[in-house]
Amino acid sequence: MIKIGSIGYNCAHPEGFEVNWPDGPGAYILLLVKTAAEFHLGSSRFDVKPGTVVIISPETPAYYKPTGREYIDDWFYMDVDADGKKALSDLGIPIDSPAFVGASDIFSSLIYEMTVEFYSSELYHAEITELYTDIFFKRLGRVLTSRLSYKPGLPDDKRAELAELRTRIYREPAAVPTVAELAEEMKISVSGLEHLYKKAFGTSVISDIVNARLSCAKKLLMSTKLQISEVAEKSGYNSCYSFMRQFKLKVGVTPTVFRKFANYGKWNIE
Repeated sequence: MIKIGSIGYNCAHPEGFEVNWPDGPGAYILLLVKTAAEFHLGSSRFDVKPGTVVIISPETPAYYKPTGREYIDDWFYMDVDADGKKALSDLGIPIDSPAFVGASDIFSSLIYEMTVEFYSSELYHAEITELYTDIFFKRLGRVLTSRLSYKPGLPDDKRAELAELRTRIYREPAAVPTVAELAEEMKISVSGLEHLYKKAFGTSVISDIVNARLSCAKKLLMSTKLQISEVAEKSGYNSCYSFMRQFKLKVGVTPTVFRKFANYGKWNIE
């Protein structure tokens, strides 16, 4: 079981901020780091990028500070029993080692909801906090497994590049160039990129690009009143017609029908 002890959302600290726990934090703490920082965990040093999750165990000596002008993170202390430790291990979530997740908005949003419920006195607030916590770790495990796990045989010099590429695709699908341009950036052939990407993630580059763009489009259709042409543009489509055709092919309904169903709570978005 994993139970929240205290929690904070979007906490900002000025230049000069640092944390030093020579004997460890005394409890498990999770940090969702939103600015570049330098971390020392035990005897290891890490340069941490924005969009990184760090879980520190109670007795691990820890020190961290921003490498820029400020430090921002979400955080929560937690009680973790034997079952909780096994759950983290089964989900592939590392402890005392930073895990880069890239686009962190979804995790920060969950921590916001956890914070609201944790400090609430409303009915079922503790149960709801527990459910959000479970969702947080399962989504974290899914991201780490799908984006940062590799099958044997991949060249070492391409592992980090491939992980960064997939994170980039899902973070900013509208800004992703063509597969040929991506291959040129990585200094390999198109066929080479397609082979390595398929070997790493079990899917093609173009399939991930399409899925990322459609996922972005679904969110915009559900959460904004943008015109269909604007949704297409913000999701990475040069043609509104191409967007509508691909959306209907992959989702099964047109963007307009999808939005109508979503507005009435009848559509289950994945």
